[in-house]
Amino acid sequence: MKKIYFLGLLLGTSTLMFAQNNPQMHTELAGKDKQISTTTNVSTKALGSVIWLDEFNTPADWTIDNDGQTAASAGWDINSVVDGWYLSPMLAPSAGNFAELGNGTDPNAVTATGVTYTMTMANPIDVVALGGSQDVVLEFLQYGARFNDLQEFQISTDGTNFTTVGNNSGYTVLSANGGSVYNNPDQVRINLSQFLSAAPTQLWIRFSWTSRFPTDVDNNAWITYGWMIDNVSIVTLPDHDISTRSLNYGSVGLYYYQIPVAQIAPIESSVVVVNKGSNDELNVKLDAVEVNSGYTASSAPISLVTASEDSVSVTSNFTPSGQGSYKLDYSISYDAVDDVPTNNLLTSYSFNVGDFIYARDSSNQAEIGTLYGQVTGANSTVPEEVQPALLYDIYSDVSLTGIDFQFGDEIAVGENVFGSILDSNRDPIANGETLPYETAAGDARSYQTLVFDTPLQLIAGETYFVQVKSFSNSFSVATAGESAPQTSFVYYPGEDTWYYTTSTPVIRMNFDPSLGLENNELSNLNVSANFPNPFANSTTVQFNLKEASTVSYKVIDLTGKVMTEVAEGNTMAGDHEITIDGSSFANGVYYLNITAGESTVTRKMIVNK
Repeated sequence: MKKIYFLGLLLGTSTLMFAQNNPQMHTELAGKDKQISTTTNVSTKALGSVIWLDEFNTPADWTIDNDGQTAASAGWDINSVVDGWYLSPMLAPSAGNFAELGNGTDPNAVTATGVTYTMTMANPIDVVALGGSQDVVLEFLQYGARFNDLQEFQISTDGTNFTTVGNNSGYTVLSANGGSVYNNPDQVRINLSQFLSAAPTQLWIRFSWTSRFPTDVDNNAWITYGWMIDNVSIVTLPDHDISTRSLNYGSVGLYYYQIPVAQIAPIESSVVVVNKGSNDELNVKLDAVEVNSGYTASSAPISLVTASEDSVSVTSNFTPSGQGSYKLDYSISYDAVDDVPTNNLLTSYSFNVGDFIYARDSSNQAEIGTLYGQVTGANSTVPEEVQPALLYDIYSDVSLTGIDFQFGDEIAVGENVFGSILDSNRDPIANGETLPYETAAGDARSYQTLVFDTPLQLIAGETYFVQVKSFSNSFSVATAGESAPQTSFVYYPGEDTWYYTTSTPVIRMNFDPSLGLENNELSNLNVSANFPNPFANSTTVQFNLKEASTVSYKVIDLTGKVMTEVAEGNTMAGDHEITIDGSSFANGVYYLNITAGESTVTRKMIVNK
């Protein structure tokens, strides 16, 4: 069994994934840990005051435990020099020393495994004596990135037992599929009130690093880009500070960036609000606006005592009226002026409603070849097949005619790619596989449509897996944007194992009724369905040429193996037929590709003996 971290190799395969034997279906909107702005009037403001600050000017003020490692690149150190292999200098407001964590000199270096590196205050501080109460905030600046890291912030009131008060696990994993480093610098604020007794006389702060998979011994589980810390401080609580996390929006379960008219559904909006100030707050609400349609809505107002949190949802969901571009803007309002606007920023939700395309990825340039990220097994230590899939909810009965997708950079010429539809249990549905597409030179980053032989009927109220697959190790699908856990997946056929990923593959439903393999009157090549079908030993296919052309055909199985390949040579215009000898074929599905000059037509054939 593959270890989980293999699925997020640092510079190669897909973003963080997790094995799923029975994936939990989505039950809530995809979260985005953003924060939103406040609007109000009133109030005399009292900002938090810094009662203790350490800028690492005196390294001896911190006790470092590097778990027996002595290499300069392993564990914590405090100086003014960047020792790691990936990060640039940290842009802290105070020049001079900073703390830096590393574990290896480059992504290919042999790293220390089974280690935990800690950096702890050498001497405690008395927050009550300094600030008057236990209502204080831990603040610090950081810079770094996540791979398989577990980066934790901890405190203790006895110097022995440490409590984790926060970590960086909410940041996106940085890999070949996307993600990014943290802001430089990134400010962290953690309200310690809920973790401290009424009058603590001692407080130690610790920064701890290890792998998220501490029992694994493989090098890849212990690679890190690095982590930097500076300007650690303890600050009294401001009077008023409402922050937010987990902004959720979407069509009653999932959020889409392209929605066909037939699949319009109400857009839900909710957010978790957190009171990080010293005062209880009244009438805290989430407000939502869609300017073009005139939509405005709010959540029911709530009261939020200090150090508490709650989830609020708008009471009237937004339903698009038809085709067009939409943008939902969000804000928080309450009965005070927020003292810390830097943690009150929120991105809007923008999406389009059109005729036929249903898309969960955020790319608006996939059709022109722009690549934001990709999922591939080609760059794994041992290259392997990958088959990405996405969940889609269907709100109205509809005929699915195609699956659109964008290739990544890893493409092998002459391989076959299929699209397939699975039910919510990941079981194939009848006629749920497209005809194959054969890769060609120049396909890297290209946008393709996989067509169903006959339209596939999807049922309202059902959730489907939409999958793109190839049986080549050199295969990749583009990604754009993030997915909530349990809604975006990759299947590894060599392991017969599903993993979920936080990246969103560019795999879209296409309901265009003009798609299909009906004869095109403008085409030089018209091909009938083979007869009989299914067949046992042989079947006949008739075709018509409007102009003389060089004709060839081949039969392939579901794995892409070529079973028969024949060059008919130059063929006159008119009606013709070929007979396929399937006496040596095993029972199953096969595809006949007939090429005449620049025209190619594919037909599905079934062998049943």
